[in-house]
Amino acid sequence: MLADLTILNIISFLLIFFIGLPHGSFDGAVAALVGFNKKIQFIQFLFYYIVLFFLVVIFWLYFPIFALTIFIIMTIIHFGLCDWTNFRIKKYKYSVSFTYGMTIIFGIIFFNENQSFLIFEYLTNDKIYFIQKYFFIPYFLTLLSIIYFTYLSFFEDKLRKGVIEILFLLLIFYFLDPLLSFAIYFCFFHTYKHLKHLIKNIYSNLTNKKFVIYSTSLFTVISWFGGLVVIYYLVQNFSLYESILKVIFIGLAALTLPHMLLVDVVYRRRFK
Repeated sequence: MLADLTILNIISFLLIFFIGLPHGSFDGAVAALVGFNKKIQFIQFLFYYIVLFFLVVIFWLYFPIFALTIFIIMTIIHFGLCDWTNFRIKKYKYSVSFTYGMTIIFGIIFFNENQSFLIFEYLTNDKIYFIQKYFFIPYFLTLLSIIYFTYLSFFEDKLRKGVIEILFLLLIFYFLDPLLSFAIYFCFFHTYKHLKHLIKNIYSNLTNKKFVIYSTSLFTVISWFGGLVVIYYLVQNFSLYESILKVIFIGLAALTLPHMLLVDVVYRRRFK
């Protein structure tokens, strides 16, 4: 089974599974921060979160290509908003968010198109190469957004480091395969920026610090354990490589929807 995996694949999966995925485990603390701080309210939050999670999984099983498309769009929005927030500017929200989100997703795909579409095939159980010829459109939009972002950096000093960061990320995407490229951005850029902003507000505004530690630890262990159980189940019918791919990316999609609603819709309105 391990023959299906390269060393770089294994490193990528470990980074995403043990560093990237658990960053959403702070959602319990975020929920308390934005108002779900009483026991009954927190139970309601957990109920909604779990229901949304399983609805996404079920939707993916029945409509995998449509679900993958929605997941890509959600990821672009979520990554982009996180990167825009990190600049701590009120201007250029949509331009910065669009540039970062598109650069991450379509930058990785552009430099690793065949490998990326093979991953998409694993995730959808279908050959989706018929849409590959249309990808020149998002590639072109990504290039235009980077050019416009560079133009904006002449008027906003804070964006100049963003130009350097985007170029650095594109170099990573050029030299590394899509899984490792995604893992590096997800774990060391997105997770770092997300938690840096989040932890500061959590510890400044929540008095029950033990709750933050206990809830985050519990959700992290549950996500790890649940992922391993599902991998064990899937590996009976798929290769280990394909099983891990499905668990990580379908699991990410299922977690992204409630995570986005909580963080990007509710949290960012109160803590910009």
